[in-house]
Amino acid sequence: MSMRLKGDAASEWRNHWPVVLAATAGVAISTINVYSAGLFIEPFERAFGWTRAQISFGAVLPAIATVIFAPLMGAAIDRIGPRRIGIIGVVALICLTALLGTAGPSIWSWWALWTLLAIINVFIQPMVWTSAVSGFFAAGRGLALAVTLCGSGIGSVITPVLTYWLIEHCGWRMAFVGLAACWGVIVVPLVALLFTSARDLQRAQTRSSYEQSLRAPPASRAALLSLRFLQLAMAGFLIATVVVSLVVSLVPILTWSGLGRSQAASIAALLGIASISGRLTIGFLLDRVEGRFLAAFSVCLPVFSSWLLIASPGSATAASAAVLILGLALGAELDLVAYLTSRYFRLENFGLLFGTIGGLITLAGGGGPWVISLVYDFHHSYLPVLWAISPMCLISAALFLFLGPYPKLTAQPALE
Repeated sequence: MSMRLKGDAASEWRNHWPVVLAATAGVAISTINVYSAGLFIEPFERAFGWTRAQISFGAVLPAIATVIFAPLMGAAIDRIGPRRIGIIGVVALICLTALLGTAGPSIWSWWALWTLLAIINVFIQPMVWTSAVSGFFAAGRGLALAVTLCGSGIGSVITPVLTYWLIEHCGWRMAFVGLAACWGVIVVPLVALLFTSARDLQRAQTRSSYEQSLRAPPASRAALLSLRFLQLAMAGFLIATVVVSLVVSLVPILTWSGLGRSQAASIAALLGIASISGRLTIGFLLDRVEGRFLAAFSVCLPVFSSWLLIASPGSATAASAAVLILGLALGAELDLVAYLTSRYFRLENFGLLFGTIGGLITLAGGGGPWVISLVYDFHHSYLPVLWAISPMCLISAALFLFLGPYPKLTAQPALE
């Protein structure tokens, strides 16, 4: 396709790159408590004597809330647009992250703060940011979604190192405040000034036209109950259980294997570099290669990471290689699910469908680390976790492969 055509990828990028920039920032800040959680485990153990399972249980609460409320939030995004939802979510996240520093000495105070985070977590899910980008991009949608979701990789590069530095120099309580301030001063202006969507821009039309569009939502129940959607959701859930759980627990796993805490934090920072590379590569390929084949390949990568960690405990070289491979999988996982949702189902239902899958992914990301911590508390070893990775990845790969070719959907005109 000629690069001079109005609807091609180059034109889409010229017109809508500010939305991608703001959405990337939104994804980045949404991960700050995910990528900092592992570094707070040992300080909390020393300060209050809480077990790792008790500490990790806090992150399960947003996962539960997201599973329950993400479909409702997705439907709201499809109707009113993601702009106002994203702004509210970012501001509230900053405030609540700073408040985490007030936790203790009772474990109930920690869980109470995470309950508040659970409520606001639905406002900052990937569906909020990707729904805006998907509506503006067609020819270049794969790369646009990849760039947007690179925010997670940016967060995984910056947050662990920043968190470690803040804990060492300011103490764990002020580390929460520092995290909130550092991310907030960058992200809030970008989201407030640049983030919008085709749905939000519809408010510029006549009110009657906009209200009519709200009264005629596309049929989505059939899509939610379809075998293809259930298959995609289960594949996403399985690979997220593996990848996100390993990412959140990465520093404790590396220190258990024999590495020093500082060395483990530095190696964990490689995750972000690899995830950005993997994400951009997959995004480029998604606009050229059928996504189910890319997905089946990508979800098998954590198998090699687990084998390296099992075979070479305490080896910085093996740990670095394992983290780089895991980063490639992290970079591909959410992009693939978002893109496949937009290709197998109509964009008018994207918020609801991807929101539902996003809820399951969040459940995996919150519940998985808790289960890993339970396993460690019981066995004092992460080996059972590392051995369980292979079958989960292979099942996910098979589910992606059997999705079948893309269906022919009626194209939705891009809003210029």
